[in-house]
Amino acid sequence: MRSIRVFLLFVPLLLLFWTVGCTEEPSAEDFVNATECGVSPENTGEENSRALQALLDELTETGGTVYLPAGEYEFAENGRQTIGSHCIKMRSNIRIVGDGEATVLKPVGRTPRGLDMFYFNEYLDTGEAVYLENCSFEGFVIDAVGTSCDTYTSAGKGFMFNLFRGCHWKNVTVKYTDGTGFGVDCPMDSTMRGCTAIGCGKAATEDSGGASGFGIGFGYREDESMSITDCEAYGNRKFGFFFEHQGRFNGDMYAAAVKGTFTVQNCRAAENLFGFGGICAVNTVYEQCVAEDSSRYGFYFEDSSDCRVVACQSKNGGEAAFALIQKETDGWPRVTDVMFSGCLGADSPMGVLLLCEDTADPMGDNRVEDCRFVGVEVAARTVGRMESLVLTGNLADTRKTAFEADITDFRNSGNSWN
Repeated sequence: MRSIRVFLLFVPLLLLFWTVGCTEEPSAEDFVNATECGVSPENTGEENSRALQALLDELTETGGTVYLPAGEYEFAENGRQTIGSHCIKMRSNIRIVGDGEATVLKPVGRTPRGLDMFYFNEYLDTGEAVYLENCSFEGFVIDAVGTSCDTYTSAGKGFMFNLFRGCHWKNVTVKYTDGTGFGVDCPMDSTMRGCTAIGCGKAATEDSGGASGFGIGFGYREDESMSITDCEAYGNRKFGFFFEHQGRFNGDMYAAAVKGTFTVQNCRAAENLFGFGGICAVNTVYEQCVAEDSSRYGFYFEDSSDCRVVACQSKNGGEAAFALIQKETDGWPRVTDVMFSGCLGADSPMGVLLLCEDTADPMGDNRVEDCRFVGVEVAARTVGRMESLVLTGNLADTRKTAFEADITDFRNSGNSWN
């Protein structure tokens, strides 16, 4: 193993960036300056990718913190995977720390199907359910404006991880990726705090999958969970923040009925197609989040169950502030036990839309309660077939509603439009 020179002068600085998920402070020997190991703003992307990969490969057995000082570092394709390509294949027990916005990692180059900056997915590549463990990322920017792809896939992310445990992000920005910025699947005991996604999904269309700021998949184990706090998503192609069960793509590999909870608190999304939501989401809670200027819906759930939107705000939604839509029937749970509670919908054509498409089975039991709708043309609209819907305690500055659905048990009382 080649020797690694450690600079003690960086220790006080790095301790300022320490990730909340860490359980103990490292010794000075844990800190490594990447610029002393072949990574440099003067290098080509190929040189930096090879150097940083070698460093991570070396450190993974003992663990350690890699420090990337202020500067702009290009990275290039350094490996192929099942779907796309990557610059760095992440290793367990590594912490990567920078000098905040002054440390910029720049993946560059055109690839056939997308270039991920940091990648880990042994489950897809080899079929072995290997977890990435005990990693953290803090205080740097991934700027992928210099990437492009021949064909859009779900690759082309700032972070593309599948099956990870005890991993934490703090004060990291990802922008202008071809795919999702933070696109990580099947998390356990992991967190994101103070992170930002800007302009991600640039290679996609509004009909593409993924292409969002924060996209969290799940479905390998029942006890998966993740917490996202104080994060922001601006101008991304699809969602600002969303969750989805990966069984919708591969029911054999992802068959778990997830019982863990995914929480998003005090986050902000602006100028995305959808602000917050999920597709085949389960046990997802949005609390005190704000969506603004969404092209379609501020909060949107499709084919989802057991989800909560609590004390959130949706402003200037292009079609509706809040929407719940059922499309699928092939083995997925019906849209049920979704609740909007104590929310504000403002300056949108519609306050809340609940739609069950003609080809879908009836929706289950859903609720909209104690919400306010201000500056809307229609307070609430229901379409299709539903078993149970509760609308109660809601206030709107219009009495106009459009209840067109066939609902077996419709409890519509105590609202300003009654």
